[in-house]
Amino acid sequence: MTEEEINPFERAAERPHLTTGFQPLDSRVVNLWRVSAMIGFGVLLMGLLILVVAVGVAEPRALVWLAFAWLALAAVSVWFCLWYPPRLYRSWGYRIDAKVLETRSGRVFQRARLLPLSRLQHVDIESGPLERMFGLAALVLHTAGTHSANIRIPGLEAVEAARLRDHLIEIGGDDAV
Repeated sequence: MTEEEINPFERAAERPHLTTGFQPLDSRVVNLWRVSAMIGFGVLLMGLLILVVAVGVAEPRALVWLAFAWLALAAVSVWFCLWYPPRLYRSWGYRIDAKVLETRSGRVFQRARLLPLSRLQHVDIESGPLERMFGLAALVLHTAGTHSANIRIPGLEAVEAARLRDHLIEIGGDDAV
């Protein structure tokens, strides 16, 4: 047994291709994740700003400290939005062969998932407004089982997602519809 078979995550985050045969996501997903994170943090920061102003009106002596804390949180949020997405992108990869789809993802909590294509029930393509703006889509593969029995591959170029869907249905057999 090789070292990589013992620990499939060893050094995986250092290599964009993870291991031989793994495909990366479309690089535009980094900007999509940045915009999504900025929107999320922006909503949080606006809510906190309203709270800071309300508390500052009631207790003016606390306003300076609250404003400083809010600014520090805003700076950390911007740094996180710029720093984390490229690292998350490098941790993602997928590979498909005649019998199995394998995904690897996660920077902090690493995850490797295998889907035997014979278990594939159906394949969806999802594309929200931000994804469409970047020309991206997500491929969602559903298997028999519980409500969480699916695998999502985000950040695929929309045409590539459709091609992969058709390919998976073709090689998955008659059950994959």
